[in-house]
Amino acid sequence: MKNNNFVKDLRFRQEIINQKLSMIFVDNDILSKASKYAIINGGKRLRPILLIEFAKLFSKVNNYIYDFALALELIHNYSLVHDDLPSMDNDDYRRGNLTVHKKFGEDIAILVGDNLLNSSYEILFNLISQEENKDNIIEASKYLANKAGKNGMIEGQILDISNDFTNSEEILNMYNKKTCALIMAACKCGAILGNGNNKEVKLAEEFGHALGLSFQIQDDILDYEEDKKIGKVTFANYTSKENAEKVLVEYSNKAINILNEFKEDTSFLNDLVKYLINRTI
Repeated sequence: MKNNNFVKDLRFRQEIINQKLSMIFVDNDILSKASKYAIINGGKRLRPILLIEFAKLFSKVNNYIYDFALALELIHNYSLVHDDLPSMDNDDYRRGNLTVHKKFGEDIAILVGDNLLNSSYEILFNLISQEENKDNIIEASKYLANKAGKNGMIEGQILDISNDFTNSEEILNMYNKKTCALIMAACKCGAILGNGNNKEVKLAEEFGHALGLSFQIQDDILDYEEDKKIGKVTFANYTSKENAEKVLVEYSNKAINILNEFKEDTSFLNDLVKYLINRTI
């Protein structure tokens, strides 16, 4: 029953994000249609939910926190659109539907990714210009930009497409950049926007790192056989599936232990960790 209640709460949060995302691109031009297709095409909404939940620990969640969460989700989805391109992962399907380049063409897909990224920064600059809580928004925006760029997600993508790893630590380093960066940004930015203190902001960042690694390693385990067939190097097939399962437990336990250090109610986040590491997709 408890798990059913959690799933219901999670779906409710996802639906709120989906409704707000659906209102961003409403024009009938091809770029708007393709951009809307890219962001409404399913998705766990993990990053915006994490941001909102961490903000909620320390303050009331206002509209600007939701807007910041949307900007973060746009950045995540731009990276997926570009990841799917023929020059990168060359995927035909994403979330059970045709990828953007398969639906609209490679040229439009490139521009969709550009549009999602630029739209995210339009949202952030609007928040900075309109909201009273400017210092926190600026601090969170700087951290997000850093984690989305060369020092974070983009460097992780570079390491991933090289597919040239000599040890498992190099693979984990790639995960730290490609997967963990935006999850860490979600948690830390949420704590910053919620006006958490320095210790709380640091704990949020550490939680994001532990959750990000456990989330990615669970993906490795789920995709173990398929990745072996196509020769994709992951932590699981570089070491072993059994070792990956062991490391998954270590990082998920670390994430839960970090949550226990907060004075606030982290029960939803605790259940979210357990839900993510036990998922089958």
